[in-house]
Amino acid sequence: MNMRSQAAGRAPAKKRALGLIFFIMLMDIIGLTIIIPVAPFIVQRYSNDAFAVTALTGIYAAAQFIAAPALGKISDRTGRRPVLLVCILGSAFGYFLFGVGGALWILLLSRAIDGVTGGNLSTASAYLADVSTPEERPRNFALLGMAFGLGFILGPALGGAVSQISVDAPAFTAGSLALVSAALIFFMLPESLPKERRETAPLRPSDFNPFVSIGEMMRKPGLGLLLVVTCLFAFAFNGANSTMALFMAQKFATQPWQIGVLFVVGGLVTAITQAVLVPRVVARFGEKTMAIASLAGLGLGELLVSLAPQFWMLFPITLLLNGVGGFFWATMGSLTVGKVDPREQGILAGVNTALQSLMSVIGPLAAGAVYDHVMPGAPFWMGAMVFVVAALLAAGTRTATVRAQAMAASK
Repeated sequence: MNMRSQAAGRAPAKKRALGLIFFIMLMDIIGLTIIIPVAPFIVQRYSNDAFAVTALTGIYAAAQFIAAPALGKISDRTGRRPVLLVCILGSAFGYFLFGVGGALWILLLSRAIDGVTGGNLSTASAYLADVSTPEERPRNFALLGMAFGLGFILGPALGGAVSQISVDAPAFTAGSLALVSAALIFFMLPESLPKERRETAPLRPSDFNPFVSIGEMMRKPGLGLLLVVTCLFAFAFNGANSTMALFMAQKFATQPWQIGVLFVVGGLVTAITQAVLVPRVVARFGEKTMAIASLAGLGLGELLVSLAPQFWMLFPITLLLNGVGGFFWATMGSLTVGKVDPREQGILAGVNTALQSLMSVIGPLAAGAVYDHVMPGAPFWMGAMVFVVAALLAAGTRTATVRAQAMAASK
């Protein structure tokens, strides 16, 4: 069998693997978002404090920040499949425990368990990096953004629907979806990291310190600045989104269904952008150019949100925000994976997840503070400034990959 026929034989297998990993990511995001409509009602059984509701998100993000880099390093040594399977099963256990409840501390424990085993998306990202050539990366990483877009539509809608059975039903549904994903991983998903490409150095105690792992990645040539750009994006993005519903309700007196429709439109635009536009536009203009354009467009969009005088104007602004924002996930993911050795894709994905988890705590806290103490529109025009700074930093990054740097050094 010649090389061409071997490549042709591998193509359908790769396509099936990509389809499976997309479905697994989608199920994971649906699980994360399906409990959004009912979480406050479940918490109110045990506490009337708003802090108790926000603590569910905080403890999940904190646990993920601590555990994600270590899970990434483990997957670089054992392969993606076993780590992904353990993480999905951990999520299932956490969701079922959340549904059983019984006390506030049990709810918090369930979210902590899901956070500690929350390497689902980071390991899936490493899987995408393993099976993608440099030319395929933008298109394949667009699957992650597409999964987010669809998941944030389907998850809350499904959660609202099954909550008519009982307020605990969404948690049990999320756990069941996780078990379906686990079965797909165990029976159908092939391993993406062959043994010859795995890290062979034994794990050290310092590998379980997230700050050590973050420091290692930050010191990689050209990667540190990209990670800073990712942090700034996540800080502004999470901050603005956390106050959007409150802003609309107070400024425009919108009803919950109107807010829901706006978020559905945003999710659809994100999914369409990832599926249709990203492969074509990035191939023409390049990853770095589109990452900069995405950040600049997000800055413009957030500024327009703060200035919008009527609710209906948020619909075209949402088209802009989610349309240009959809390019960031694919381009930045592709740019960062090119900066590390294939043996380090897992740790990179874990560090990315940890940093974004940290920003999902800091960003909303900062946005809430400026909303209360500056003005309601402050999270958006301040977020616009952060996006512009991120765009300027992205313009200063180098696009040479590790492979290209090694080839240049050998000449």
